[in-house]
Amino acid sequence: NNHEFDLPTLMRNYWGNVFPMGGIGGSPFVGETGFKAFSSHVAENGNIIVVFGPHVGISEDGKVGEYLRAGQSGNSSACGAVIGAYKACVAAGEDAKFDSDVYDMQMDEIKQEFAKHAKDISSTENPMATCAYQ
Repeated sequence: NNHEFDLPTLMRNYWGNVFPMGGIGGSPFVGETGFKAFSSHVAENGNIIVVFGPHVGISEDGKVGEYLRAGQSGNSSACGAVIGAYKACVAAGEDAKFDSDVYDMQMDEIKQEFAKHAKDISSTENPMATCAYQ
């Protein structure tokens, strides 16, 4: 994150400002309040571009869902939140129901989205790659 050629850095360099909405798993997880907040920063007759989407790491040896980050000696998961949610859903089974956790609402949302697809994802040739499209 925040490297010279990352998309947010390129956009900031081109347009001068960005309003990061954050969120794990590639979602702009700011809610109605967050959208109102960043909208109030837009110049009159200005424009808004919302960019979001999945991300997935691919290791040097081609393993999807793993990535060697600078300063680390071994691969780690990427996207860790999505992979964690997917694995939790597979472990919980087809009728998975997850209790809400006010301290982890973003992960709750990812689990809810994956719960209905986990079985189908697990039967694909490469579940980690398929996760990026959910």
